[in-house]
Amino acid sequence: MYSGQDACRPAHRRSSSLAPFVFGNGYALTAFDLGGGGVKMELGHDGDVGAAIILPAEEVRNLGRWLLATLGQDERGLPVELGGILERLTKVKIEHSMLERGDKKRIKEALRTLRA
Repeated sequence: MYSGQDACRPAHRRSSSLAPFVFGNGYALTAFDLGGGGVKMELGHDGDVGAAIILPAEEVRNLGRWLLATLGQDERGLPVELGGILERLTKVKIEHSMLERGDKKRIKEALRTLRA
């Protein structure tokens, strides 16, 4: 049973694992997606689990937002500067440009999506 779980409801064990990050000295860090239950992270050595922690879903969302902001990305994982770059491209007339028919329209649609 997970902490914070209702005692009369059975535990749903749906999970999917990301490929482990393996260190050179035999240690491995593995993350399991538990769906609405959060993320389980395990640190193991040569197949034995040494430590594990389950982060609640809300905490995972907060950490994800922090990581994206640290990397200079918006909530969709796109670079923060992308909107300005696309807007500049739509306003500038470039001779011999590589844009093809319909590209400008698609860029404007992407801008509207980014602003929404």
